[in-house]
Amino acid sequence: MKVLVPRHRCVALALTATAVLVASLSGCGASPEPQEPDRGNAAGDVTVGPDGVQAMTLVSSDDYRFVPAAFTVLPGQVRITLDNLAVQLTHSLAFPPGPNPSDIAESVPVVAPSESDTIEFSISTPGEYAFICSFHEALGHTGVMTVAA
Repeated sequence: MKVLVPRHRCVALALTATAVLVASLSGCGASPEPQEPDRGNAAGDVTVGPDGVQAMTLVSSDDYRFVPAAFTVLPGQVRITLDNLAVQLTHSLAFPPGPNPSDIAESVPVVAPSESDTIEFSISTPGEYAFICSFHEALGHTGVMTVAA
């Protein structure tokens, strides 16, 4: 015995089945867009606290770079936090003596993965101050802090 189904019901059933299939598969195989980790002042924005100290967070990772690699401060108190988001690498932060307009003795000698450390110093001489990761300077892990006039 053969059952006859009206044509419009076959079309409706096929469209419904297609819609269910598309809805159920829409998430399969699609990877979400990778998200950048929160990198604090990643745009190079220096914040000034109620105490008047200019603050900057530099982020290092397993890619041998500082984010941001350049920022500008005014003469006065400066606080720099090195946030190491690396999974494997230790990093450091130092202003090497010599090429800078004046010496900055404060440094972060070593920061383990997922750790952070902060230095604070006073700066009065305008100019460009190179900073480095002493472990990875040869790989380009460098940056510049500009002290505006």
